[in-house]
Amino acid sequence: MQIIYTCPKCGSDLEETVLMTYPPQYKKLCRKCGYEYIEQTETIRIPFVEPEVNQANLVAQINNNACDNCGNNPKNGGSGICHCTLGGFTIT
Repeated sequence: MQIIYTCPKCGSDLEETVLMTYPPQYKKLCRKCGYEYIEQTETIRIPFVEPEVNQANLVAQINNNACDNCGNNPKNGGSGICHCTLGGFTIT
């Protein structure tokens, strides 16, 4: 369904335009009688605060395999058959 607004003065269709402003504003214009309305929106400005990220910890989390500390992991001297409940990985 498409909604077409009509002019409150003459009843003709209103043309809707987006004005190239920041933030964008919406303008309604009647080509017949010249009525125009520009919607005023409330703008709230919030300062951006960069989150503190520990890069070393982030890399460790990305590279951490669920079975790295498993006793059955071959690199830990195990058999390679995983019985962990951490995702059901099988190390071969």
